[in-house]
Amino acid sequence: MMKRKLILTGAALSLAVAMTGCGGKPVINQQPSSQEKNAVDTQAQTETAAPAADSATTQSSAAATAQTVTGTVDEETAQKIALEHVGVKATDATITKSKLDYEGRRQVYEIEWYAGGKKYDYEIAVDTGEILSSGYDEKTSGWSVSNSSNVTVSEADAKQTALGRVSGATQKDIYEWQFDYDDGRPEYEGKIIYGGTEYDFTIDASSGAVVEWEAESVR
Repeated sequence: MMKRKLILTGAALSLAVAMTGCGGKPVINQQPSSQEKNAVDTQAQTETAAPAADSATTQSSAAATAQTVTGTVDEETAQKIALEHVGVKATDATITKSKLDYEGRRQVYEIEWYAGGKKYDYEIAVDTGEILSSGYDEKTSGWSVSNSSNVTVSEADAKQTALGRVSGATQKDIYEWQFDYDDGRPEYEGKIIYGGTEYDFTIDASSGAVVEWEAESVR
């Protein structure tokens, strides 16, 4: 009986040694630590976000390029556009107003000038040079006063009176002229533009007296 126990004990020892030689401890599946998992997730997010960042950079560059393309029109160019539209040379035009203004929220140049017996008014867009509005009026050459008994001063004499107040001005510098009545009183109304100044006046057609006179710089 003792001999049988010894045999069983030896067999058990042999089995234990065999298991130790095959690897000792049994293999256990280990889960990655939380730090390792976070590192992997961060790398994946960075790789995913990179293309989106590149796309955003491309869009920003395109937007900047689009804004740079749009230019502006300066005052001299705006005047040239207006004059060329009616076929008038700059040397044949007398510009009486040229200023920057707003039409709504849009910047425009308001340009006014006289040429060829007409008064022109234009609006030019600053951002594109587009003609937003245009128009002209025929210059009044004067009404007939031959049948007015109260008129003792001729049109020619009245013009000379006005020109005499503007040294150097001549007949061609008179841009508006008309005969009218003010409360039954006959009078001449006119405009002289000379030397960068605009003169508006009224002359009594009975006495020849200058009853109104205004001067304003147009430059």
